[in-house]
Amino acid sequence: MAESPRLQHVNVKVFLQEADSIPLEDFIPVFHSWIQQRKLDDLLIDVADYRHVPSGPGVLLIGHNAHYSIDLAEGDAGILYNRKTVVDAPPARQITRAIETALQVCRLLADETVFQGRIRPDTHRMRFIVNDRLLAANDTETLERLKPHVVEALSSLFGAQDYAFRLDPEPRKRFTADVALPGGFPFP
Repeated sequence: MAESPRLQHVNVKVFLQEADSIPLEDFIPVFHSWIQQRKLDDLLIDVADYRHVPSGPGVLLIGHNAHYSIDLAEGDAGILYNRKTVVDAPPARQITRAIETALQVCRLLADETVFQGRIRPDTHRMRFIVNDRLLAANDTETLERLKPHVVEALSSLFGAQDYAFRLDPEPRKRFTADVALPGGFPFP
């Protein structure tokens, strides 16, 4: 097996069920309050409103280390964790941290009064993106190199499952793979 690429800029998207029932403008004051309350273990800087962009980032909470957004890419709404800064850790640990942070954001949003009962993740799938085309081309070779690390991360968090991967077929895109989790993941 070829050596795994040096992994950086890991993104994880937790898909949401029935997210179209939640007005995007509801996220703006929530994200502003998170900046004031220092809700995440990151220096939170600003909120950007991209609601006008079809299939775009929706509403973006800008942090020093990462962006956190209500992502609408390809018509599939979800909470996207986009790591910007370098993490000095093995690939599986980087992926584990990204999953944990995406789920933390999901839980925090679900606990917000304005979203009570409306933030419900699709517990049977996630999207993994490596936001660096030089380090990770969107091809089957990269998928085969990264798959063991993703499986290790998922298994450490959710137990062994028969994880199924689907690579985005567009080679010009960033590395993007959807993973089916047949047993799902717990969400309060």
